[in-house]
Amino acid sequence: MMPPARGRLGLMFDPPDPLAGVWPRHTGRCLLRPVQAADLDAMLVYRGDPHVTEHLGHAPLSRDEVQQRIQVRLSGQDPVPGWFVRGVAIVVDGRSVGDAMLRLQPGPGRQSWQLWIGYALRPQVWGRGLATEVATALVGVGDELGLPVWAETFAENVASQRVLEKAGLELVDEVVAEGRLCRIFARQG
Repeated sequence: MMPPARGRLGLMFDPPDPLAGVWPRHTGRCLLRPVQAADLDAMLVYRGDPHVTEHLGHAPLSRDEVQQRIQVRLSGQDPVPGWFVRGVAIVVDGRSVGDAMLRLQPGPGRQSWQLWIGYALRPQVWGRGLATEVATALVGVGDELGLPVWAETFAENVASQRVLEKAGLELVDEVVAEGRLCRIFARQG
């Protein structure tokens, strides 16, 4: 089990859901809310699309795999012990157009936590600034909780790197993961 850590707002991060108090969240154009089992069909559209998943850390997903992903996001239990993950639906005009991920994981210090963010959108909404709007809102969650925010993207995904920079993150490292160069971005606080 994760040891508790206190953020700027005095929140204790202690599962089952250290992120419960931050939802729903409205941005200029979208609603961010916890992912639900009913989001399965909408998520399958882009999580099963090879054009989308070439930018993500997984191959196109089947219906069962998307359902499993949703269950993990609902449970909060990341496959890595001691990490906590939550899924967020991105809703525009009442329609789910993507999802985001927030993952709390231990940082380098004993009482230190990091918030890792990620997102995926339908190609039909790419290039409209929505990813920047979502990433900025997710960085805001980290700010409210007093946590450094981290994200990674494949080096060839220049558009996502621009999104992360516009959201206030800076390139801090490069690593090779599964044979691909990844760029790590962070906002330290």
